[in-house]
Amino acid sequence: MRSLKILTASIAALALASCGSSETGEAPKGEPVAAVAPPAGKQWIDVVSKTAEGGYLIGNPDAKIKLVEYASLTCHVCAQFAKDSGSDLHDNFINNGKISYEFRNFVRDEFDLMAARVTRCGANEAMLPLTEQFMGFQETLFENANKIGTDKALEAKITSLKGGERFFALADAVGIVEFFAQRGVSRDQSKACLSDTAEMQKLADLTAEYGKKYTIQGTPTFYLNGARLDVTAWPQVKGKLQEAGAR
Repeated sequence: MRSLKILTASIAALALASCGSSETGEAPKGEPVAAVAPPAGKQWIDVVSKTAEGGYLIGNPDAKIKLVEYASLTCHVCAQFAKDSGSDLHDNFINNGKISYEFRNFVRDEFDLMAARVTRCGANEAMLPLTEQFMGFQETLFENANKIGTDKALEAKITSLKGGERFFALADAVGIVEFFAQRGVSRDQSKACLSDTAEMQKLADLTAEYGKKYTIQGTPTFYLNGARLDVTAWPQVKGKLQEAGAR
């Protein structure tokens, strides 16, 4: 995929992050934990809040087992995890109140940055469904990006724009705006969010902060109760959750 030269140096540096983490760690082990009922009229999967660390916490905030994922929306390994975990993670781990799951965006490129920003435009509860659905759009996104990379006139037009206008034009050209419009985020909403360059920069800064504080060098990277896991695939992460007591 040919990347358009539209980013500031600080954001472009994020592309150094790889897709597929190879770090190792020790996962916690524990006795089985009891299921916890959600608030009346809700499922735990619908209980979502922003965290002080800049992520989105889904599920029982008081759960004894806490899973944190650092992920990129343009990472194929992350997309595979989202596909494989799906309803199993939602129904058999989050919805029974045994674990909380926190998603933290670790953006690696301009397309990732733009998509991540739009997933955060609406209600907190919409972030995870939009994120997981967008990961299934990766192949089309890359195809669209490659087409633009060979269209000198269009590339020049987008590159000539400033700030938020440039982000919106690029997102529109590669199909990001239309993708989210089909899922309830209007063009006007996307334009407003992508034009907020301060919030875009915050996302980039968060990634830099995660990289330094938690030594995140690739995605996905998982932490379980503060311990870094040595796995990236759902069957192995599931096993770690069960060993920690979610069984």
